[in-house]
Amino acid sequence: MYIQATGYDPMWYILSMLIWFALIFMLQDLQMWRYLSQVSGFLSYLGQLLNTASANVLAALEKSKKREVQRQDLEKTLRKMVDFAVIEPTSLDPSGIVPKYKHILSTYVETYEQEIRRLVEDGVTVKNMATAVEALRYMNFIYKVVDHYYKTAKKYKAFYLVIQLTMLLPLLKELTDTVNEAVNSFIKGMPIGDSAGPLVAYNVLSRCQPRRYHHVVKDTVIAECEYEGRRLYIIKAEGPGSTVGRLDEAVEYVFEKLKAAPKYIITVDAALRLEGEKTGEVAEGIGVAMGGVGVEKFNIETYATKYGVPLYAFLIKMRQSEALTIMTSDIYNAVQYTTKRVLDFIVTQTQIGDSVLLIGVGNTVGVGQPPELVAA
Repeated sequence: MYIQATGYDPMWYILSMLIWFALIFMLQDLQMWRYLSQVSGFLSYLGQLLNTASANVLAALEKSKKREVQRQDLEKTLRKMVDFAVIEPTSLDPSGIVPKYKHILSTYVETYEQEIRRLVEDGVTVKNMATAVEALRYMNFIYKVVDHYYKTAKKYKAFYLVIQLTMLLPLLKELTDTVNEAVNSFIKGMPIGDSAGPLVAYNVLSRCQPRRYHHVVKDTVIAECEYEGRRLYIIKAEGPGSTVGRLDEAVEYVFEKLKAAPKYIITVDAALRLEGEKTGEVAEGIGVAMGGVGVEKFNIETYATKYGVPLYAFLIKMRQSEALTIMTSDIYNAVQYTTKRVLDFIVTQTQIGDSVLLIGVGNTVGVGQPPELVAA
């Protein structure tokens, strides 16, 4: 009588409890499906980006290729270079790993440029297209890694693996969008955010004379000039083609061949800003402002220590996306401001007759050198 009066149905209670427990046990599978669908959507998006970027690179190569080069040659070379691998040297003997890295990186750059040079004649275009293809290779690598973990998580139902992958998707999307824009920047041959260091070196060079160049280090310019009674040695990658040069070899040449005794070694480079900082902020510090693997930085620090030369640095803050894409007005204004601060530092911290070594660190795409100006 009580059950009928209240409308309570034991069967519905049992059924609802069964459904509740089933949902509890199925919850992880439902979440797994949701996370996998998010990663799958990202892979589709990245695949479209990769196809579009590949088409843009092929179109640029087609436009500047040699007459005898066929379309299939371009496609074959591009496929090969996109899957190109760089194997790190063994670190069993840590004391000798820096020269190994230097050798492998130099061989890698030369091989990449040699492959592009078979297709394109113009030297500047070779540099720009080699870097564009390298960015394309990086995009392809990201796609393969994400796809690997996606398929691994799906195959073994690795719930926590796919959760970690999903949490990284916003960062990966920002990175891939940046690299995609970088491909177009290098194809166009326009200065990027990372060109800030070479552009400061260019500005300083344009303000001193007479100017004399030494073209003895591959892809690198070593300049001598005078500024308000100080002898300046200025090093930057040789533009306007896309290259970062071999700055450590240029430093060695300045010390060993030119017998320079600079009072300071000044480096200028782009630096990743924190979220609380603004693009274009400039910071000063002690040490070598230089990113990358660390081979050139290690060698420059070695020469500075050997000859007892203080290291001073100027850092131009920016996001990673801004460093790899066309230079913004904020970064350009920061370059002009940094140029003034570098010149002020040289005048205030040195005496007439002293010498200073200035190194503009970064990719010099779109940034050349002022013409040589030798005194009569």
